[in-house]
Amino acid sequence: MTTKNFPIFDCDSHVVEPPEIWEEYVPSRIRGWVKTQFHFHTDTDLLCINGRVVPAARERSNAAEVGWPGWDKKVIGSLTPGTEEWKAKLGRVAGCRDPRARLRDMDALGTDQVMLFPTWFVRLALVRDPEAARILTRAYNDWVYDYCAADRRRLFPCAVLPIQSVEHSVEELRRVAKLGFKAAAVRPCFWNGRYPTLPEFDPLWREFEELGIVLAMHTFPSREALTPDWVERIARTRASGQGLLFTDESVVYSPGQFVSNICFAMDPQIDSSESLGFIFEAMTWLTTVLMTGWLEKFPKLRAAVLESNATWLPLVLARSRNFLDLYAFQRGRAIKDPVETFYERCFIAFESDEEPVYRMWDVYENVGIWSSDYPHHDAEDAWEALELMERHKVPSDVQAKLLGENARRLYGIDPLLVVNERFEAHEPAKLPW
Repeated sequence: MTTKNFPIFDCDSHVVEPPEIWEEYVPSRIRGWVKTQFHFHTDTDLLCINGRVVPAARERSNAAEVGWPGWDKKVIGSLTPGTEEWKAKLGRVAGCRDPRARLRDMDALGTDQVMLFPTWFVRLALVRDPEAARILTRAYNDWVYDYCAADRRRLFPCAVLPIQSVEHSVEELRRVAKLGFKAAAVRPCFWNGRYPTLPEFDPLWREFEELGIVLAMHTFPSREALTPDWVERIARTRASGQGLLFTDESVVYSPGQFVSNICFAMDPQIDSSESLGFIFEAMTWLTTVLMTGWLEKFPKLRAAVLESNATWLPLVLARSRNFLDLYAFQRGRAIKDPVETFYERCFIAFESDEEPVYRMWDVYENVGIWSSDYPHHDAEDAWEALELMERHKVPSDVQAKLLGENARRLYGIDPLLVVNERFEAHEPAKLPW
């Protein structure tokens, strides 16, 4: 039987937003209007966004709520979501909405504590109305705070912010800090045409510093077309007439869009956003903040790069350092070595199957933080990470850092050991249909 003797912290796991966020947490007097600006959960086939209604059947995918390490990924990928066979063999994991089901699943996953991130609400970057974004983020943050009430020693909520407005974001950050939130998620993409490193956002990052909140840079699939021509081309290839997968408009907001659009316009189509799009978003943000000295403006800011794997980190650090030296004549001021800056201020998430992290454990020893991505379709458990670390002879003290100590140090959370040994068998509870 596999055992462990140190607490494991999952730095990036997910909830999947239920209808209750709109029906109970958005004030009734404005609920109808708010739903026209953004309304989507996996109980519906329609997305409402920016006053438009988009067929979103493809978004009811196995990615959101079908993730258990014991399930064969080839089986997951071979079944069409929503079919009777899919329901019988897989179904939707209840822990994504039910905290008590999650706690039972965490015991089986080998996870003692977890930081919880949204699923669909990372899409708020596409919402144009600042007031709608403000109301929605408050509703989500209140819901996830209540979710964590099931066990506040093990469940920790990450806030979302209405980045459409710096003022609204500062207000919400102060509010959630008083509730005890340790981190707030920001997607490294364009929000209403503005990238979050631009100077108009500086007051927000200073507030992060002042409050001691972690800036959690969390990537997400990029599935909108780049131009009207691409809208038509993707629609023709899909032969569905539905156009895009999340909106029916052309909008440029993420570097991950490029690879997604090319693959969606080809036949057969394949969703490449998770394989490379996530990484492109994270690499873009990290290269930007390291080569411009952006992080030096906020000396107390702590940042984590999440949902984008970690194997690429040495390449970005080396290239940033190399070209900072080669283009020193373009700078009006000295910029600190990007490698030193990253290791002083930043952390990066890795998943259980990333064996290069274990082979190069000395690179990640003090900055690597483990992520399960439960309950999404590529979820992994802590037991696999422990097995691979042993195979690659990662020292036991480094294992404890990578699987918990680093994340707790980042988030400022006391350790709690709940799980000591691996379950022989566990079947996660399912959501009813």
